[in-house]
Amino acid sequence: MFGSNWVPIGFIVVVILLVILLARLVGNAQRKRVRKSLGMPENSRLSEKEARAFRAFEDTDMKLRKTFPKMSDTQRQAIARDVLRDKGVLPKKK
Repeated sequence: MFGSNWVPIGFIVVVILLVILLARLVGNAQRKRVRKSLGMPENSRLSEKEARAFRAFEDTDMKLRKTFPKMSDTQRQAIARDVLRDKGVLPKKK
């Protein structure tokens, strides 16, 4: 009665779930890397001040990505950190 019509639908559902899972894992890994580069706790909840700094870093990084598309991630993130330190969002280097 249910025959082979359900096999393609089941396959499609599994593929969609795997794509969503992969996107979430990649996003979490990227956030963890950014937190580490900013000297924030990697696996715990951020304080309000840390969360604002994290969002500011992401916004600055995105603006730099649009402005300088050929710049490497490392260079762009270093510039974003320096900009946020100059603005007082991140603590100054010791």
